[in-house]
Amino acid sequence: MARVFKKIIVRYLDADGRQVPKGTPGARKTKEKSKKWYGRVPGAAKPVSLCLNKSASEILLNELVKKAELGKAGIIDPYQEHHKRPLSEHLDDFHRELSARGNAPRYVELVISRLRSLMAGCRFVFIGDLSASRAIDWLAQLRNRVRPHSELPLGQEWFTPKEAATFLGIKIGSVATAVRRHGLAADGAGKSRRFPRETVEALQERFAKGASIQTTNDYLSALKSFGRWLVKDRRTGENPFEHLSGGNARVDRRHDRRELTADELRRLLAATRASDRNYRGLTGEDRFHLYAVACGSGYRASGLASLTPESFDLDDETPTVTLSARRNKSRVQKVQPLPADVAGLLRDYLRDKQNGQPIWAGTWAKDRKGAEMLRIDLDAAGIPYAVEGPDGPLYADFHALRHTYLTLGGRAGIDLRTLQELAGHSTPTLTARYSHRRLYDLAGAIQRLPSFLPTEEKADVLRATGTDAQVPQPDNFIPNKSSCSKVAYSGASERDSLTTIEHPSMGEGGTGRKTKPLVLQGVESDCESLTSLDLRAGDGARTHDSHVGNVALYH
Repeated sequence: MARVFKKIIVRYLDADGRQVPKGTPGARKTKEKSKKWYGRVPGAAKPVSLCLNKSASEILLNELVKKAELGKAGIIDPYQEHHKRPLSEHLDDFHRELSARGNAPRYVELVISRLRSLMAGCRFVFIGDLSASRAIDWLAQLRNRVRPHSELPLGQEWFTPKEAATFLGIKIGSVATAVRRHGLAADGAGKSRRFPRETVEALQERFAKGASIQTTNDYLSALKSFGRWLVKDRRTGENPFEHLSGGNARVDRRHDRRELTADELRRLLAATRASDRNYRGLTGEDRFHLYAVACGSGYRASGLASLTPESFDLDDETPTVTLSARRNKSRVQKVQPLPADVAGLLRDYLRDKQNGQPIWAGTWAKDRKGAEMLRIDLDAAGIPYAVEGPDGPLYADFHALRHTYLTLGGRAGIDLRTLQELAGHSTPTLTARYSHRRLYDLAGAIQRLPSFLPTEEKADVLRATGTDAQVPQPDNFIPNKSSCSKVAYSGASERDSLTTIEHPSMGEGGTGRKTKPLVLQGVESDCESLTSLDLRAGDGARTHDSHVGNVALYH
């Protein structure tokens, strides 16, 4: 075992006992042993500082000597130099890596800020400090952290933006953003803007809650991504966070989205087209066509904001809109078929648009401004922005149009695999989260089940014989239609066979359906669905060409 020792420290003290430089007149020389233990490592010019505990120092010194001897033999730790660098430097490198991949700047800054907060909260300084248990404890504290209330002055009914920000503990600019986002009351504009007491109290209640499970899951996702990058870049041998899993976000939803019904879409589009209000450079006519393309393509706000007239091919047999790879979240080019009525609507609208320039330019797609824009038009159409759901409020922000596109497609009978292709999702599980099913959807699906109860005539025979053996049927026997669902009997002939038939319509006028409106969502129960205009098999490729008619558009 390598020997540890304490160094002799020589100091010079003046008459008052203060340390002074050597050679100071009147200074006296003192010697004392160091508090830390030291040891000698082969190849090191000076003794190496260890720690205060002797046993721990001996173990540490042996490890250092072992590494030094292995280094002499050409066997070195490939991660040694990286482990000496502070995590802040690794985060800077990770920041550059994320930016070089072409990620959106807002996403990159959000990920890095979360990682820096987590590293500081867990007191991670070097790679060797990374600990899964400490990270989990910090995330749990983040969920349980409750911001204390500041008592509002008694009798004060109105508050300036500065006063509201002080009581809420946030920036002044964040107050107005929170008021708009949650649809709270306010009066005046500019310097004369005031917030009623009820608004400040409502914001206090919202900000008092700790982070949601979804938020801490996002922190954990960023942390695991950082750990994987450290391993792939050969900065460490293992990812200490790989085995961690997030919590169940469904039990703590803060901002769930809802889909709009076909009737709500028609009302929204009609009210928007008739609007004489401009929003960040977009007229009512511009927003009308923007919403129509959003509901007809399923594109996100950032993708819609990048479209130019050249992105549309409306004269082909299958009208399409193309989103470039650098503008698509998945970083692959997306060619999306358009419903025929949307394509017809766009032909006149795009005729006077300048080539090479974004059709819907402006800042409406940044910092959630799209949700604010849509909310204005929803109010004009008399459609609620938020409705109560079984697990909390459901919101109809701009991204809800993408939910609407996939939900209406699912209700129209488009299979999940095709919906996944239309959405551009990596897995069908993700697509299923966008395609909502309500109670009336489930009830309608149940009505399509084949009847499995015996007919009255057959039941009488079974009761008479006391057996479940099959009873011979007469030559002219015709099966009860109520017992046929998927197939129908074609009749008695030399070519007896089973012939596929269609299910009866589940819409208005359909038979055999018990309607049960969806009252808990606060939306109409007579949801209409997209109608498939044409399905054509392709040239043997995996994805078939398809035209999806969209009855949601206003004509």
